[in-house]
Amino acid sequence: MVLSQRLIRLWRKIRPPAPFKMVNYQSRRGKYLLKRRKLRLSQSWKTLSRNDRKDLVSLLKVLGVIIAVIAALYFIGINGLTHIGGFWNLFTGETGPTAGDKIAPPPPILNPISPYTKTEKISISGYAEPASEITLFVNGKETAKTIAEAGVGSFSFSSVILPTEGKNIITATVTDRSGNVSPKPVELSITLDKKPPELEITSPKNNQAFSGENKQIAVAGSTEAGATVKVNESQAQVLAGGTFSYTFTASNGQNKITIIASDKAGNEKKIELTITYSP
Repeated sequence: MVLSQRLIRLWRKIRPPAPFKMVNYQSRRGKYLLKRRKLRLSQSWKTLSRNDRKDLVSLLKVLGVIIAVIAALYFIGINGLTHIGGFWNLFTGETGPTAGDKIAPPPPILNPISPYTKTEKISISGYAEPASEITLFVNGKETAKTIAEAGVGSFSFSSVILPTEGKNIITATVTDRSGNVSPKPVELSITLDKKPPELEITSPKNNQAFSGENKQIAVAGSTEAGATVKVNESQAQVLAGGTFSYTFTASNGQNKITIIASDKAGNEKKIELTITYSP
């Protein structure tokens, strides 16, 4: 009852003037009326006591929280109510966790990357609850932490070290302002491979001579399964077992042949041959 009486008394002091009538505010009289209304509003604030001004500020804070609740329900749903503490801090200047928040945040979304690499240092990025703390794990060991951006929730780790040559498992968790920890997301599996692929050429032999009307020279060999092979910058056909073949047309005289095998991690092995052809 006391609070309602205080609010009524406060409203009587700061209430705006009578509703605007249809007045041409470009006219001389319209400009005069508009100036009077502005002056009355400014005088209303000046006539308030210190306690009245505190009551007004408190009322504005309450209105701000109500707007925040409605916005959270509209944009985020019922779970958005757990983040109202952040809106309250915006109006009060207070810091600290959101009281009563016991709901774990959703797990982070890790952006997909190549499952194979030849470098120990990689970058990991993704999205999570805005302003939350992201903890990164490599092979089950905590390696780094960062804070997701307050707006969109994006985050990144620019120098993640892969400790094991071979398969490495990367996961991450989210910790919100109340200390709730998310479950870990789907794992990222990244294979560190520093070794170039095996490459063997069965034909032709280096410095081999060819003659006759047939200028078609067959290049054949083998490499590791899953690798790609280029002969003089043209793609060769590689079978499932790693064998490959390619045919090119020889020119008169010396012909240089460059064969490059590349594995999934980007490692390369190169062999260069020279043959001669005469009609």
